[in-house]
Amino acid sequence: MATLFRTNDLHITDEWIRAVPGTFAISEVRSAWSARKGVSRGSRLLTALLGVAAVLIIIGGAGMTGWLTRNWMWLLSAPLIFLAAAAIGLLDPVAIYLEKRHHDLWIATNSHAVKVWRNNEIEVNKALRAIHRAREHYVERFDV
Repeated sequence: MATLFRTNDLHITDEWIRAVPGTFAISEVRSAWSARKGVSRGSRLLTALLGVAAVLIIIGGAGMTGWLTRNWMWLLSAPLIFLAAAAIGLLDPVAIYLEKRHHDLWIATNSHAVKVWRNNEIEVNKALRAIHRAREHYVERFDV
């Protein structure tokens, strides 16, 4: 029995998965996947409306004060400034936020689907690969 993945809350071997919801034999696991909590339609619409409103307010304010007519070159150089900021790491806090979002690891057995674990995307994908490797080992051993 080889350990393929281990944390405090999740232990995956080539024979079983042990997590807070219970212990599941690899032979019982029919599929495994990861998912993020879905965002509702209303939430996406509100975010889009707030983003559009913010852009319109900024452009309108810049246009009304005359700044836009005097400094239109800044508008043309904005993409280059954005790329330079990304290259030197000024946008790293955004990437760190995106990495820390929670993803759920799910497995399905013959009888039901179970959320086994929740962590960031990188760790959940590591565990998911371990489950897939365990399933492959099981299939190879028993020619299922």
